[in-house]
Amino acid sequence: MNVVMSSLVYGNQKQHTDVRAEELQQLISAMETVRESKGLVVQLTGEPGSGKTRLLTLLAKEARTRGYTVLRASCTESTQNKPIQGFAQLLTSESRSPESGTRLRESATLLRSLVDCSTVNTGRTPAYIPGDPRCQLMHQVRSLLEGWAQQGLVLIVDDLHWADPDTLEVLEHLVSWPLNSPVLLVVAHRTRPAPHPLHVTLAHAAEIGTAQRIELAPLSVGQSSELVDMPADSPVLHHLHRASHGNPLYLLALAEAHHRHAATGCGTPDEPPGWLSSRLLSEMTLLTDGESAAAAAAAVMGDTFTMEDMEEVAELDTDSTCRAIDSLCQRDVFRPTGNGTHLRFRHPLLRRVIHADTDPCWRTAAQRKAVSLMARSGTPAAELAPLLEQMLPGPGDQERVLFARVAREILADDPVSATRLLRLALRALPEGDQHAVERTELMKTLARALGISGDLRENIGQLQEILGRIPSEPRAPRARAVAFYGLLECALGRHSQALSTLAGEPGSTPAPETPEAAALAVTQQLVAFLSGMPTDDQRLGASLRYARCHGDRATETGALAALALSRVVSAGPELVAAAVDECAAAVDALTGQTLGAHPEYLAALGWAESVTGRWPAAERHLVRAVAMATASHDTHLLAPFLIKLSYAQYQFGRLIEAQRTAAEAQRIAARLRLDFPLHIATALEAAYSASIVQDGPGTRRAAALTESVLSQLGPRDSAWRTSSALWLADAAREFIDPGRWTTMASAVFGGPGLARVPTSLRPLGFELLAEASARAGRPDPEWADRAEAAASDPGAPLLRAHALAARAHVLTRSGTASAAADRYQEAARLFASAGMARHQAHTLILAAPRLITAGRRPEGGSALDRAKEIAQASGSRSLLARVDKERRRLFAQRREPPREPFTPVAAPAPDTRLTALTDREHEVASLAGAGKRTREIAELLRLSPRTVDVHLTRIYRKLDLHSRAALARFMAQAG
Repeated sequence: MNVVMSSLVYGNQKQHTDVRAEELQQLISAMETVRESKGLVVQLTGEPGSGKTRLLTLLAKEARTRGYTVLRASCTESTQNKPIQGFAQLLTSESRSPESGTRLRESATLLRSLVDCSTVNTGRTPAYIPGDPRCQLMHQVRSLLEGWAQQGLVLIVDDLHWADPDTLEVLEHLVSWPLNSPVLLVVAHRTRPAPHPLHVTLAHAAEIGTAQRIELAPLSVGQSSELVDMPADSPVLHHLHRASHGNPLYLLALAEAHHRHAATGCGTPDEPPGWLSSRLLSEMTLLTDGESAAAAAAAVMGDTFTMEDMEEVAELDTDSTCRAIDSLCQRDVFRPTGNGTHLRFRHPLLRRVIHADTDPCWRTAAQRKAVSLMARSGTPAAELAPLLEQMLPGPGDQERVLFARVAREILADDPVSATRLLRLALRALPEGDQHAVERTELMKTLARALGISGDLRENIGQLQEILGRIPSEPRAPRARAVAFYGLLECALGRHSQALSTLAGEPGSTPAPETPEAAALAVTQQLVAFLSGMPTDDQRLGASLRYARCHGDRATETGALAALALSRVVSAGPELVAAAVDECAAAVDALTGQTLGAHPEYLAALGWAESVTGRWPAAERHLVRAVAMATASHDTHLLAPFLIKLSYAQYQFGRLIEAQRTAAEAQRIAARLRLDFPLHIATALEAAYSASIVQDGPGTRRAAALTESVLSQLGPRDSAWRTSSALWLADAAREFIDPGRWTTMASAVFGGPGLARVPTSLRPLGFELLAEASARAGRPDPEWADRAEAAASDPGAPLLRAHALAARAHVLTRSGTASAAADRYQEAARLFASAGMARHQAHTLILAAPRLITAGRRPEGGSALDRAKEIAQASGSRSLLARVDKERRRLFAQRREPPREPFTPVAAPAPDTRLTALTDREHEVASLAGAGKRTREIAELLRLSPRTVDVHLTRIYRKLDLHSRAALARFMAQAG
């Protein structure tokens, strides 16, 4: 045993005593009880490694300290068939004393007689008939033990499951007819003993009060924390606790492995140390060849297996397999599971040790056979994955294709394992043009797995290397790979690398000559737009014409979406509206299957519609884009999609929904370390939360985060970034300092004319500046003038609404209250027609005091009533507080009828444990938490019920929950 383990096991005895202190006290109390009464029996049970032997050692030490005589025996498998071996060890274990010589001679005589009558030697079943020699021997046993019990006697028999039949017979007699002396008999065995009359007798004795049962349960997290000296909230401790199943022996071993790996980098954190391997393998030394083959075959097959599959992998006949399984179950190596059709090892560490000990050549062949069998029988991918990770694909195509299929199926639930399988498949993939399509799909799937696991940025070089190995012919797979990689680089903020990759591709010419070149040109222009570079409308037009000529509906839609983005940035309202309408019509005419590979086209359209104020259509297309990106596991695209979707939800007044969407964008951006999306999502989530639950710290945090985002923008930032920042400022307009906002806006958005802001968004920007100037006490009509000039198109009612609000903000001189109120009310009407409930409520609150000043008190009250209805529907405490404040200020001198109090729905604080779940696990947890049954979840997510159960097991483990009811409560609290 090495130094680390020695210190863990023997260096701190208090640790071990404390974690089983309650059970030790029960044993000591039982020992004290026998001094006042007749004999008592204690049955101590627990899993192998649960601490039974150590408890017995502590009991024996305490008993000797208190003056008891202690006789102790430990049964073993090697002596299981030797007559009376266990009882003989018990009688000869007494420490040397003046009387020990006489007792040993008495014991020797009795033992010789017991051997002569042994059931092992004679094969006869004992019959307790008065006068029978064997019955007389039992009386002699009782007499001998009662002679030893004058000062109290403690009999300890450990590992009773290995006891020989004669010893079991003697113990059964002592349990059935307890000694009328101060004798404590403690028998310890595994939780799952082989059937024997003694266990029936013990159960009966417990019922009548002559025996007690102490069962060593798995350690709790708190006990595990004490045992290995780790904080109770440590993620490492929770992992070790789950992996060990709360078993002290395995917990100590895994803790040692973790410390060793952390200190030296050797091995793996879950690799069992040598001393544990030796201890577990010692159980295998007496196995027959058939039993050893069965155990090795089962270890190859994974956590669960069937007799039929094991028979084929082990190459045993049915009779030999049945005998081996029966023996291994009796030895507690195997245990039945489920409905009895499957078997498993008693602990995963035992399987791992046996697996590592098998011959490598035999193991490789057996693994291939096991994988083939399980794949043919429809074994879920989640169960196949661990087996595939331990082997390399063979030279043919079949195993490589299986690796890729399993990786795709487990992608959402276990992206780390999927990554390993995909790398193995890529390593086995031959070079050559004929494998270009397969290499492209493997690269894209690997990138998606890395995106889900959060390892994408660190492995971008590997993806680039794979891209370099995809030949230029045939063109289609190469073009798809380059387009995918370009968007990937762009999503990670590597804009120059993305543009360089796309521009350097052969066939990237102004006039496309192939479908692949047309699609690549569209991607290049989308990336240029997102990178803040000017788009090439001529190339987009050429790609659009080529796509229409060749019936390529997907590329046609992409070209229209890119042209719409270009128009939004630089063209007038009429051209913008025409481009957006044309793209929307093309998108709505296509099925999801046609656009399934291009969620970015839908998102581009949704962004263009957002800028032009077409919020219902924008939300509909963004929802589709999010669903498509989620289905295709394009995690790198999701954060910006969700950010735009959250703002659409905010516009409609669905604040809690917007807050959750922004929090999800924040989670994904944090995992992938997407800097700007993370900052914008965090600030939006803070602004939404501050609106839902108004408090000082929340509003200050929202303001600080908004100012931080604005300070990061530069002159070369894209329209996507500047529009996102402007929408953030709109969401946080109640919280940011008006003076600082005015100064920052001019610097960030291109001077007083907001030159860097898309044309259709400038009226919003000018309106924000007009309101800020009024809030600062220096209303500036210039901002209203600019807003009206930017909203001159009569066909753009939303732009006009912002211009009306901007003018109303600066109408503060005497005699202008009615004009300001009229403009606010008209702006509110236009906002309402666009579905923008949040802006409608805001302008109505501002209109109310102007209406009162103008002597239009009923209209002012109605405006506040309507604003309050919107606040209640959206769950906005900040809006409600503003309504109530205005009502108290404006109607302080009038008796108002009592109004129903409002209890806003508070935004749930995100639970950090949810970040440990994969996207698929999050879906399953949400559905299960909503009360869906396994079969219903399987149908909704198109999974097998067995795979859903695998997900739930992982969810319970990661969230440290133990039931569906607990999961439902957790998800309800987490929101």
